[in-house]
Amino acid sequence: MSEQFTVVVVGLGGAGLALVRHLAGAGLHVVGVDDDPGALERARRQDRPGHRVRLTRSLEDVARADLVVEAVPEPAALKRRVLAAIRPHLAPGTPVATTALTTPLTALEEAAGADLFALRFLHAEGLGAVEVARGPHAGEGAAERLEEVLTAAGITAHRVLDRPGSLAPGLLLGLLNRAAWMVHDGYATAEDVDTALRLGCGWEQGPLAVLDAIGLDTARDLLSRLARDDGHGEPAPVFDELIAAGALGRKSGRGFHVHGPASGARRSVQPTAPPGCRVVVVGSGTMATGIAECFVRGGFATTLLARSEDSARAAAERVEFALGRTATAAEQEEPGGHAAFTAGTDRSVLGGADIVVEAVVEDLAVKRRLFAELGAVCPPHALLATSTSSLSVAECTEPAGRPADVLGLHFFNPAPLMRLVELVPLAGTSEHTLARARAVAERLGKQTVTCGDRAGFIVNALLFPYLNQALELLDADETTTAALDAAVKSVGGQPLGPVRLLDTVGADVALEVQRRLQGDPRLRAPRPAALLRELVEAGHLGRKTPGRGTRTYLAARAAAPVAAAA
Repeated sequence: MSEQFTVVVVGLGGAGLALVRHLAGAGLHVVGVDDDPGALERARRQDRPGHRVRLTRSLEDVARADLVVEAVPEPAALKRRVLAAIRPHLAPGTPVATTALTTPLTALEEAAGADLFALRFLHAEGLGAVEVARGPHAGEGAAERLEEVLTAAGITAHRVLDRPGSLAPGLLLGLLNRAAWMVHDGYATAEDVDTALRLGCGWEQGPLAVLDAIGLDTARDLLSRLARDDGHGEPAPVFDELIAAGALGRKSGRGFHVHGPASGARRSVQPTAPPGCRVVVVGSGTMATGIAECFVRGGFATTLLARSEDSARAAAERVEFALGRTATAAEQEEPGGHAAFTAGTDRSVLGGADIVVEAVVEDLAVKRRLFAELGAVCPPHALLATSTSSLSVAECTEPAGRPADVLGLHFFNPAPLMRLVELVPLAGTSEHTLARARAVAERLGKQTVTCGDRAGFIVNALLFPYLNQALELLDADETTTAALDAAVKSVGGQPLGPVRLLDTVGADVALEVQRRLQGDPRLRAPRPAALLRELVEAGHLGRKTPGRGTRTYLAARAAAPVAAAA
């Protein structure tokens, strides 16, 4: 029964107070200790009826604890002082857990004594899992008791090596910091960055909302230490700007977002004319057919323009099969249930198009030739969009000679299912064109975000460096593929672990995107991980090469020295 356990939490700041609430809510007897009367008063105000919580300035309850958690802020000197104060009160074999995320246990163990562990997580609200690092001299009995208490509290423990940032917290902090840099650079709003990651990657909260939950002062300090000790990028200057203004996140009511009453809906410019209903999608691959299907479902008369009759025929079959497979009974009985759709090679259709979406191969020269043609033959003021995912929208569309009419319209794969569309206007894109593009996407049932013209836009510029960093952890033997995926899903709250996600995307795609990101100095992106290059060279690309992905490659590489020795 959980009632048999007593946990003493020392330090009632954000993390400590959240731990007290969680442990007490699980039925454990909890003692919260802090020498700050203000912290104790805040804890009293947040205590809930029925919780078994005692709040005190004294450490005397440590002597009868089953677990002691030190949860004071991160500076190692402060943690050492608190751990040294706890030590004389401890019963032999009682586990002590520190919330240190960036300080190694070897720097704290002498002050704490032998049985020291680290609980690693980003924020304690809704805590369901933690990464547990074990100090070099921690006993097995203490380790078992720690896991018993965590299990009683409904917290899953993932054993990890003792490294700065651990696994999931360090990986995600890097991504969160890159999101903050986007806001600092004026590249995208906090609302658009968060919407992009929620819809594009399946996050429950966007990265800037997560930073607000952690606390901007706490996140800034963690990032500063990781930058010093583990090669992470420096914290975005926007942290200091917000902190100086008293915007610390949820605990102050505002941070990257305003918390509490809604701050008002975003105002958008309405198009000065309807978007038009005649659409041409140029291309015949997966993205082109998916985009064409979206337009047909949205009620647009759609033509898919391919290079050859064979390609047009195959593309038409895929679109018509998809439309028929998901048609309602009424649509199946009535042939006109969907808007008109055709596929062919007759380029004269461009002369009557209201909207053209380019979805050809991701090759700059090919795209530029196409936009030169579009500029010459499309009607005045036709909306001309590129669906590029990693190339410069400006470089792709410049040959059209119509700066007011062009922009990026980045759909996600599979286009009919993914709700997100990234809008990428250029300096010359008219407000009317941007408003038309937004209206078109909304008619397709999509939600839009707007960003500048940089490699990877929002989602890919955040996602691929994160996958790259995950491969560096694996290459350094810091973890295994299974342990990394489990920790990131459980502790980090992600829908997919990075290894499975990489295999889904494809190592070749990840390598190409990471190279493009590194080539844009504004993105501060690292070079592709050596392991990523190895995967591509060995043909272990993931799902597109069945049986040959990240896991199988690493398993074969690990077995190679054994085979050679034999």
